[in-house]
Amino acid sequence: MPDATNLALRRCAIYTRKSTNHLLDQDMNSLVTQREICSAYVASQRYRGWVEVDQRYDDGGQSGSGLDRPALARLMRDIEEGCVDVVVVYKIDRLTRSLIDFVRLVDIFDRRGIALVSISQAFDTSDSMGRMILNILLTFSQFERELIAERVRDSVRTRKRHGMIHGGLPPFGYDYEDGGLRIVEEEAEIVRFIFAEFLRTRRYTSVMTAVRKAGLRSSIKQTRQGGTRGGTLINGGTVHGILRNPIYVGEIRGHGRTWPGRHRPIISAETWEAARALSAERAKRPPHGKETAHFLAGLLWDDLGRHMLLDVDWHRGKPYYCYASSNATWSQREYRRAYRSNADRLEQLVIASVSGFLCDRRRLRQALKTLGLYGQELDLLATKGARAAAHIECSPASKMESLFAALTDRIEIGEEHLTIGFRSIELQRFLEWDGNGSFHARPGDWPCSSARYELEIAACAISAERWPVINVTPRDPALQALPDRRLNALLRKARDAQRMLESGRDETLDQLARQLGCRPGHFSRLVRLNYLAPDIVAAIIDGTQPASLDSTTLLKANLPLDWGLQRRLLGFAAPRRELAQRMLFDRGMWPGRAENSGQIETPST
Repeated sequence: MPDATNLALRRCAIYTRKSTNHLLDQDMNSLVTQREICSAYVASQRYRGWVEVDQRYDDGGQSGSGLDRPALARLMRDIEEGCVDVVVVYKIDRLTRSLIDFVRLVDIFDRRGIALVSISQAFDTSDSMGRMILNILLTFSQFERELIAERVRDSVRTRKRHGMIHGGLPPFGYDYEDGGLRIVEEEAEIVRFIFAEFLRTRRYTSVMTAVRKAGLRSSIKQTRQGGTRGGTLINGGTVHGILRNPIYVGEIRGHGRTWPGRHRPIISAETWEAARALSAERAKRPPHGKETAHFLAGLLWDDLGRHMLLDVDWHRGKPYYCYASSNATWSQREYRRAYRSNADRLEQLVIASVSGFLCDRRRLRQALKTLGLYGQELDLLATKGARAAAHIECSPASKMESLFAALTDRIEIGEEHLTIGFRSIELQRFLEWDGNGSFHARPGDWPCSSARYELEIAACAISAERWPVINVTPRDPALQALPDRRLNALLRKARDAQRMLESGRDETLDQLARQLGCRPGHFSRLVRLNYLAPDIVAAIIDGTQPASLDSTTLLKANLPLDWGLQRRLLGFAAPRRELAQRMLFDRGMWPGRAENSGQIETPST
């Protein structure tokens, strides 16, 4: 027997999978059994230099129909980094049940020189016979999976045709009893209230507001596992789902139609028909959301981390689409304004930026290098950028959503920049695409590579705020402040310097400075004072500036263009959050204000 110490070590990764979470909390489960059998086999091959890696790759409760699994993604990353030489599974269907996915995995394994070993089926992919047997077994595995799916669909269809609900959580207003549905009166009253409000106000938002003001909650119910659920406030999604669900009139929805149910209805047929007619009437308005040609809704975020959704404003019967930041709770607490960007102009900017990036060979090569490409293959792909850019510019609007969903995983928009994140693996596929048909993503390939490339574009795509940001108010006589003559004289001199600069564009900086009677550096600092925040200028004119601010400090400060930074640098106002709290406090809207005692509690920051 050869000495194992003289053999090259073959690092073996054991992959296990179980389709359901059943019994996974026990010490002995299917994943443990698979691992122990595979580990014993690896130990028996020690004479060949096989050694088990310490990393565990266990996917519990994960279907074998796709490749989007956490442990499998970690395994593919370790394979790319060269940490694995052999992949060991108990059965081949533990790795995948899809023939297409299997072909992709085997292609990756072959390129990396990775051997695939199935213990119970006694073969590996190191020779042609093993690969042939593997393909045959996988074909039957996929056939078995499709048969199971067909049986489940037929079962669901039959139950619904006989008026029975098929599994899952019971709908709001009902609970399970003896295999059927019984009415929960507390929730049934809420359902009737929602339908009545909808018919009275004729608006979804009005119903949601009424439910929120009433503080309505779902009832607490016992689950089959012995736990509890419910007791939470009813949200807008629940309200909208109730108004569109025919189960409350005694019907079961399924497979493009409704069937008479065995359960008791909560509302009358007349109420349901009136609500459905009202919903149909409101649906006659022009399309919104996913039905439009706008394609960035699922990809767009702002630079504060808020998801930006497609919104529509109606003016004289015409829709105006824009992307707006979601109303996140933390942003409300911090008084962060929502970003808004015109949908048409933003999408034109994104298309032009991606097209320009594909035509820029230097940046395109940088993106492709994240995949580990080099040499002739890299140069060949980089030459295809101009053709790929033409594909994007010529693609119809209906194809843009699928195309950008494949190429990009995240687009972030800021007040002065736009960042587009590319999936490098899809970028390579797009460059190799011949332009026939439609370009669609391959999510099954994404776990194989996490390479990304970020493209940053300097652009202002955020719309201005709808309300004035400069609040001009008369001076408060009670302050009795004396304006600083030197500071005011400095501001007047700064305005003179600005006027001279605008009227004397043909003159040099030295000539302008001599006319004003100062040095060029002093002249430049004077011009910069014209970019002070308006409230800082107003405070200096009124004499309410901080006591530490004098003419020397103001003139020599390295003033940024950001007004908020100017206030902090010069010792002016508190942060925006404190100012907003003070405004609410002065209007009597802050909860810390004592209305009856005559004492005022200062809002905390």
